[in-house]
Amino acid sequence: MRAIYQIVVAIWSLTASFLKGDWKNLDKYYPTLLYFSIGNLSYEYIAHFNFHLWKMDGKGLFPEIIADFILLFLIAVPAILIYLSNYPDAPKRRILHIMKWILIFTTVEWIGGKFFGVIKYENGWNIWWSFIFNLVMFPMLRLHYISYKKALLCSIPCVVFYLYWFDFI
Repeated sequence: MRAIYQIVVAIWSLTASFLKGDWKNLDKYYPTLLYFSIGNLSYEYIAHFNFHLWKMDGKGLFPEIIADFILLFLIAVPAILIYLSNYPDAPKRRILHIMKWILIFTTVEWIGGKFFGVIKYENGWNIWWSFIFNLVMFPMLRLHYISYKKALLCSIPCVVFYLYWFDFI
C-alpha cells in the first residue's frame, strides 16, 4: 500500500502538472524549482549525517532514496509548477491560492503518514511542524519567483531557526 500511495500521488501530480502547469514557459519557473529542489536536497544531506526530522519510509516498494526522489521530482516539483504558473493577480485570490496549496501539501503528507505510513516523523517533528513549514514555504516560493535575492535573504533566518530549534547547530 505504501508504494501504491506514492505512485498514485506521483501520477496525480504529473498529470495535473501537464494539464494545469505552464510547461511552455518552464524557463520562467526553473530558478524557483531549483531553489526548492536545492533546499530539499540540502535537508537530505544534512539529515543524512545528523538525524532526520522526517523521512520517507524505505520499507515499501522503493528504497528510501528512491522514495525521496519520487517525492521531490515526480510529486513536489510538478505541483509547485502548478502553484507558480497559476498564481492569481487579485490579492484576495492570492491568499486563497496560497492557503489551498498549504492545505494540499499538508493533507497529502498527513494522509501519507497517518494511513499509509510512507512518512516517518522523528526528533520532535510532526504534521504541525510541516504545516508551519508550508505556511512559510509557499509565500517564499512566490517571493523567489519575483525576487530571488529577497527570497534568499529571507531564507537565511528560516534555515538558522530550524537548524537551531531542532539541534542541528
